[in-house]
Amino acid sequence: MSKSREKDLYLKEFPEIRKWLNECQICHAIGYKPELPVKIYPRLMAENIRGLFGPLTVNYISICEDCARHWEGLKQKDL
Repeated sequence: MSKSREKDLYLKEFPEIRKWLNECQICHAIGYKPELPVKIYPRLMAENIRGLFGPLTVNYISICEDCARHWEGLKQKDL
């Protein structure tokens, strides 16, 4: 089973994990919040989240660092 399919199935089975995920509003990358605790009930949920998703930091308007850097580069070219 592909990793993408596995992520989709896990999100459907445990929709409550969305509170621990960030999604970039530009590229729609999904990753876990850096402040994800070591343990979440049920027992292996945090480990499963870390196994399926990578860390993703977003800024105050929910844009990931890569998209923010790209956006800043485009703004500099327009000047």
